[in-house]
Amino acid sequence: MQEVRFHGRAGQGILTASRLFAQAAVMDGKYAQAFPEFGPERLGAPVTAFARIDDAPIEIRSQVYSPNAVAVFEDSLLTSVPVMRGLVQKGLFVVNTPQASNSLKRMGEEAGVSVFVLDASKMAMDLVGTPTVSTIMLGALANVSGLVSADSLETVVRQRFRGNLGEVNAKMIRIGFKEVHQS
Repeated sequence: MQEVRFHGRAGQGILTASRLFAQAAVMDGKYAQAFPEFGPERLGAPVTAFARIDDAPIEIRSQVYSPNAVAVFEDSLLTSVPVMRGLVQKGLFVVNTPQASNSLKRMGEEAGVSVFVLDASKMAMDLVGTPTVSTIMLGALANVSGLVSADSLETVVRQRFRGNLGEVNAKMIRIGFKEVHQS
């Protein structure tokens, strides 16, 4: 079983992103779960969501404690939230950041994980004029993890967001898939 933890802020679509990722896995013929961890947070407060993906039915119903991958939708969370907590050795760490820093690279080396970065905020601003990064980050996560296909992600996004909004989000998935790179 592969487990993924998503970190972002309330209002960034973290729960929706985890659900879309799980739905794409189901479309790829796998079993999946997606669920949030939050209370009465206000807009902008740190939030966490999770996804589990497996080739067999998933019976566990607990929080994810040792994720295989972590996606951070906003780099300001790197210093305010323990985003690396529990990430397994040789895990994947995907961060939306304008540039790969030495401290981010060092964090990855110390944890024994692969760090991947992309400036999803800039890409979203260039494409839609708002820093809506969730589908760009999903494309990046799909690329580095191989847990879901970009085609399935595009399909579930088009189902969730009809018309032009679905097409724009499908394009954002492809951009994230293409632009992510190792730090």
